[in-house]
Amino acid sequence: MKQLTHVATAALLALAGSALAGEPVDTAAQLLERMDRNVDGKISFEEYRNAMVRRFDAIDGDGDGTLVAQEIPPEWLAGAQARVPGGKVSRVEFGDSLQPVFDRFDGDHDGQLDAAEVEAFAGARKAQQGAGS
Repeated sequence: MKQLTHVATAALLALAGSALAGEPVDTAAQLLERMDRNVDGKISFEEYRNAMVRRFDAIDGDGDGTLVAQEIPPEWLAGAQARVPGGKVSRVEFGDSLQPVFDRFDGDHDGQLDAAEVEAFAGARKAQQGAGS
């Protein structure tokens, strides 16, 4: 079941749009602006994880460290094959599931998303948003 939770959470992350639900998906430049904290033109896994955990915290309406079905924006699940078991995802499960999503776009496996990889990430998110509409 825990493995299924990771799959479901990864699906949430792959489908996540901008910082607020219902807004258009960020461009590569917007992703860099929001995530690239050391301003080196790349997004490290730590920067990505921190940005995504901030997103989790922003939508955790009751601040209990768990997203329940009502707190998960429906568009985050649009087109997802996986479902969130029990209707809940904890902050820890969410954070633990981020590496495979990051790795999917880190084509050269150097632990950083460079400009081309960020562009691919932004493009995949935009395509998913269109598929979920």
